[in-house]
Amino acid sequence: MTVNLFHAALKRRLEAGEWTAGQRLPSIRKFVAERAASYHQAVSACTQLVSEGWLIAQPGRGYFVAPSVHARPPQAEPESMAGDPLFNLLQGGPHLTKLGCGWLPSAWKDTELLTKAIRRTARLEQSSLVEYGDICGHPALRQQLCVHIKRLTRIDPRPGQILTTLGATHALDLVARLLIKPGDAVFVDEPCNGNLIRLLQLAGAEVLGIRRTPQGPDITEMESHLARQPVRAFFCNSTFHNPTGGNITPNNAFNVLRLAIKHDFHIVEDDVYGDFSPTPRQTFAELDNLQRVIYIGSFSKCLSASLRVGYIACPPALVEPLTRLKMLTCVAVPAFCERFVNTILADGTYAGHMKQIRQKLIEQQNKTQRTLSKLGWQFEIIPESGMFVWAQHPDIADQQPFIDRLARHNIVLMPGSAFAVSRDYRAMLRINCTHFSAGLSAHFRV
Repeated sequence: MTVNLFHAALKRRLEAGEWTAGQRLPSIRKFVAERAASYHQAVSACTQLVSEGWLIAQPGRGYFVAPSVHARPPQAEPESMAGDPLFNLLQGGPHLTKLGCGWLPSAWKDTELLTKAIRRTARLEQSSLVEYGDICGHPALRQQLCVHIKRLTRIDPRPGQILTTLGATHALDLVARLLIKPGDAVFVDEPCNGNLIRLLQLAGAEVLGIRRTPQGPDITEMESHLARQPVRAFFCNSTFHNPTGGNITPNNAFNVLRLAIKHDFHIVEDDVYGDFSPTPRQTFAELDNLQRVIYIGSFSKCLSASLRVGYIACPPALVEPLTRLKMLTCVAVPAFCERFVNTILADGTYAGHMKQIRQKLIEQQNKTQRTLSKLGWQFEIIPESGMFVWAQHPDIADQQPFIDRLARHNIVLMPGSAFAVSRDYRAMLRINCTHFSAGLSAHFRV
C-alpha cells in the first residue's frame, strides 16, 4: 500500500466517525499490521492528516482526533457570488466546457516545455526560490522585455520605464489607484471586461462606455463626451479586444491619441492579448512612444495563469509613484516567476511556443466563425484571429434562456450584460473559439 492509499483509507474512517473527537488512534504498529503498510508509509500519512487538521500529534503518546474535526459545517460558495458568471467560470470544475472563459485550453499549453524551463530556472537561479523579488522587477527580465516589446510592437522603451506586476489585473489596479480620484470620469471600451468596470468604480471613477467599432473606439462619441466634461483616462484593449475580438486601425489610433493630447487625458492600453497577433500590431503606445500612453502586457493568458507575471511600460515620471504603490500592495513579483519568464524569453522557448499558438488561433477562429455563421449567428466585428467572437442570433432577443439551457449540458457561457457599462447587450454572447468544437455545434441550433 502506498502513502496516498493509506492516507485516503484513514481519512475515510475519520470522516465516517470511527473515532470520536479527542480519541487516541491505534498505534502506528497496529496500523502497519492491519493495513499491510510500512512504518514509514503510516507515519507519513498521519503527518499529512495532522497538516490537514484531522489529527493532533502528541510526542510520546501518539495521534489524536482533532476536537473540531466532526463539527465542521460543509463549505458552501458565498451566495452573493453564485450568480456572478465570471465567478462561476473560474470556480467551475473540470467537467464543464467553459465556452465563455477568457483563457486558452490546458491542452494548448505545452506543460512539458514549461516543466523543463522551470527545472532549468531552478537549477540556475536557486536563490530565487527563497528570496524576495526585485521591487521594480528582475533587471535582466526588464531588459529582455524591452527587446520583446520592440520586436512585436515597435515601441522602444528603456528598462527604467518597465515595472513588473502580478499579471495585468494588478497592473490595471496600480494605474487606477495612481490616476483616478473619486468622481473622475474615465472612458472604457463598450463592451469591455466587466472586471475592469468594477475595478474603476472601486477607485471612485465615473465610468463612461465608448462604443467599440470595427475600426476601434467611436471617435464621434468620445468627442461628444469631451465637449461636456473632462476625462481623466481611457482604459482600452488595442489587439483582439475583449469581448469583440477586434483590432484598432492606424487612423483610429491616431485620432484617439490626438484627443488625448488635446483634452489632457492618459491612454491606458491593456494589450494582454497582443502576443497572439501573428504580425506586429497597431498600438497607441507606438505613436507617442510612451509619452501619454501607459502600456500593459502579461504572460498569464498565453503562457500560464499560475505564473502571474505582467508589466507596465510608462512615461518615466510615473515609474516612481507606481513603484511605491506596488510596494504597498504586493512588495514584489515572486523572484522565481520573473526569472522563469526571463529564461524562456532569452532562449527562444517563448517565441517557439507562441508561433504554434498563433497558428492554432487563426485556424480555430475561422472554424468557429464558419460553423456559427451556417447556424445563423452573426458578428458585428469579424476577428482575424484571437480567442473571442461577440455573437448574436436574429431570433434571440435575450440570451439568458439559451445560456441556461446550455448550462444544463455543462456548457458555460458569458452573457453580454457582463460586458456592459450602460448599453443593453442581452442579445449578445462572448464565445471563446479555442474551446469551441464540432461536437458543440448542435447546441447552437436555434
